[in-house]
Amino acid sequence: MASAHCTTELGNHLNKGIESQFKMERVIPYFQPIMNLLNNRVWRYECLARLLGDSEHIFLPSDFLNLVEKKNMNADLTHHIYEESRRYCAQRNMPWSINLSDSDLDDESLVAWLIHQHENSKSTLFGIEISHACLQSHLPVLTLLRQKCPNLAISVDDVAFLSPALERALSLKLTAVKLSGNLVKDESLDKEQLRNLIASCKSTKTKVVAEHIESQATLDTVTSFGIEFGQGYFLSSPAASV
Repeated sequence: MASAHCTTELGNHLNKGIESQFKMERVIPYFQPIMNLLNNRVWRYECLARLLGDSEHIFLPSDFLNLVEKKNMNADLTHHIYEESRRYCAQRNMPWSINLSDSDLDDESLVAWLIHQHENSKSTLFGIEISHACLQSHLPVLTLLRQKCPNLAISVDDVAFLSPALERALSLKLTAVKLSGNLVKDESLDKEQLRNLIASCKSTKTKVVAEHIESQATLDTVTSFGIEFGQGYFLSSPAASV
C-alpha cells in the first residue's frame, strides 16, 4: 500500500508540474517523415504535437493529452496544431498530415471548419490521419470528408487486420493505410493475412505504410512483404524543423 501511495503522489506531482507549464502557445509541431523505401525520399510528413516545457524539456502527447481533455481543449489543440503546421509546411510546399481523435471527429463544428478550409482546394498537400479503432463509428464522417474534399489525403492509422470497416473505407479512395507498429514484429504474424491486407490496399491504389521501423531487421521484414513506405526512428526521428 505504501508503494502504491508513493506512486500516486509521484504521479500527482508530475501532473501538477506539467499543468503549471502547459500553455497552448508552447505546444509545437514536430515533423516525422514517411519515407518512400524504394528511393529513400520523403513522401509526406506527420505533424506530431509536443509541449515545450521549462528548461527546453519536450513533453510527449502521452504526458499532456489527459490535461487537454480535462480542460476540454481538444478542439483548441487541433486548431492550434493545424495552424502551426500549415504555417511551416505551406512555406516549404511540404505534404503534411495531422491526427484527428475521436473527439475531433465527433465535433460537428470542427468537421465543418475542416471542410470549409479544404472544400474547394486543388492542393493535395494536406491530409488527416485517423485510427483504425475509431473507423467503424466514424465512417459517415469520413464519407462526408471525402465527398466534400476530394483532394484531402486520408490515412487510417494503427491497422492490424482487414476489418469490414476498413474494407468500406478503402472504397472511399484512402490515401494510405498505416500498419500497426507491432504487426510485422509479431513472431506469430499471420503472413497470409498481412499479404491479403496489402493486396486489398494495392487493388484500390492505397499506399501501405509500415510504422515504428526501429531496426534494420524490421526494415528487412517490411520490404520482404513488398511494402514501399515506412516511418520510424530507424529512418528518421521527429524534429521541430526539417
